[in-house]
Amino acid sequence: MEKNKLNSFRNFIIPKRFDLDVETVEKSLKDISDVLFAKIVLAEDKNIKEIHVITRNSSNPKKITRDIESFLLAKYNIQVDYRKISIAQVKEDKINEEPNKETVSSLPSRLKFVDLKVTTVGDYSEIIVRLEENNKIFEGKVSGKNWSENQEYLVAKATLESISSYLEGSIFFQLNELKKVNLDRKEAVVASIYLIEARGKEHLVGSTLVGDDFNKAIVKAILKATNRRILVK
Repeated sequence: MEKNKLNSFRNFIIPKRFDLDVETVEKSLKDISDVLFAKIVLAEDKNIKEIHVITRNSSNPKKITRDIESFLLAKYNIQVDYRKISIAQVKEDKINEEPNKETVSSLPSRLKFVDLKVTTVGDYSEIIVRLEENNKIFEGKVSGKNWSENQEYLVAKATLESISSYLEGSIFFQLNELKKVNLDRKEAVVASIYLIEARGKEHLVGSTLVGDDFNKAIVKAILKATNRRILVK
């Protein structure tokens, strides 16, 4: 009988289908030491496709990956291939708080919008956003499926990639939401952004009137959300 019990245990199959609340699991992953942020991406069949994690740069990525594997298996009975876990690390350097009167005169100029390029080939679009600060150009480039709402997401992501290039990896951004609103018969776009650094996560919001180009308005709304916070690196 003992032998049969052992065989039954060995033949136990961990269910592949992910049927848990994604946000709950993402939040619980932050219980792991040095994990600042986690994002789970599901495939169409509801299996885990990717897990994106941000940690402090003092952490050991291999150890964090093993910890995530063990944590998901022990707490949620989820088995994940380590190759699906990507680790990004933020520098320990602190981003300064909002500038005081004594330092305003020495601050660099803010990031400014320069150019937005959309290239569509078949079902895919490539988005390039270029920003400028003190005559230096910073570029963000992403590509993905070509459908309207996804293109808006790609524009936002390329903008955040460009800002991250300017900050040289000291912080990361996660797009929370883009929303169109009507204000006195005018259309505006509101961008909700998470800024993630060594100290944790911060919620930023910016908005602008749309004008004649919604994609450009997305870039400008994101800059309004982030510029005041990243004015001093």
